[in-house]
Amino acid sequence: MLIGKLSFTFAAAACVSAAPVPVSPVTASSPRPAVTPAAPVPEPKQDVNPVRTFEPQFRTGYEPGEATGTPADAIDWLTFDNTSSHADAVPWAMSVYYESPGDVNDRYARIIVDPTDPDNHILHYWLKNAVIDAGYQSHTKGRIQTGFPGHLVDAFEVYASQRIYIHEDFNLMHTYPPDGDPWWLGVIIQELWSGAAWEGHPNPSRINISMYSQNGQMHLQMLCKSGIDSRVFWAAYNPQYALPVGEWLKIEIGYRMGNAETGRMVVVITPESTGRREVVFNVTNWTYDPLADEPGGTGPVPLTHWNPQKLYSSDNVIHHIRDAGGTAQVYWDDFAFSGEWPPAFPATIHPPSAPVKQ
Repeated sequence: MLIGKLSFTFAAAACVSAAPVPVSPVTASSPRPAVTPAAPVPEPKQDVNPVRTFEPQFRTGYEPGEATGTPADAIDWLTFDNTSSHADAVPWAMSVYYESPGDVNDRYARIIVDPTDPDNHILHYWLKNAVIDAGYQSHTKGRIQTGFPGHLVDAFEVYASQRIYIHEDFNLMHTYPPDGDPWWLGVIIQELWSGAAWEGHPNPSRINISMYSQNGQMHLQMLCKSGIDSRVFWAAYNPQYALPVGEWLKIEIGYRMGNAETGRMVVVITPESTGRREVVFNVTNWTYDPLADEPGGTGPVPLTHWNPQKLYSSDNVIHHIRDAGGTAQVYWDDFAFSGEWPPAFPATIHPPSAPVKQ
């Protein structure tokens, strides 16, 4: 078995990729048994279940020499040297997309010194004004997101981990008036696409992870839905889990392409203040549009596009935070991913939440 094998790349002429390089598995020898002087000493046996060492195929901490963002005041292109020790590790690049119109007075992504640790650098998303036409009544929206150029190739399974700091200003969402406009009060922080609507795929779909305010706490939800109409294939909520705000968290996600019996989507969160690792979602269900499996359909659709760091919401959210004296902002750090899950992932600590089918 390969160790942290490279299972996918991305298709982009300007970016570096590499073919998989087989890696020999780690082996271990069994200890010699106790023997009497007259007994022969047996040769050590090869361990048939060697311990695997997991190393992601990509890793960055946004430190100088690891990541470069241009232009510096509102990054639209990130290049990474890749600090992973994986045998297949190669440089990677990501774009930062804002959608037009807008400028640095409205939103930006920057690599900055960590406000919580002067010896650390992070990726900072800052979103003050929602200036993009939302296409619904007179509403607007705002967006900052990373994405890989081109599209992912053979991304049937993905594991990713990163640190995320949800800024204290998001606590201002708890003061949103109960009788206020109810349209789109969530904030998407990560999104995975299986087939792209903007590329003309006949059955595009997406899974997004978003946060929302309820009863004075932030919570997470996941939705898997069509990319071209209003069909929702499943929704998952975990109201028992309150998302910590104003501190660093490690968030892990696991994706595995599949149908209602084989598809997987997992979210695990570990606050650094407690070190308590909790499986917030552990869903078995479709990861792509079921219509793709119908006669004449495309067949199973793997992950093709991915926004691993995303801040996307409505004027209702962004302007409520702004008008209350804050700014919608998130810090990101220590991003790593691989084309396979670590051994025993997710190692459930608490009973997983069940998807609510719609």
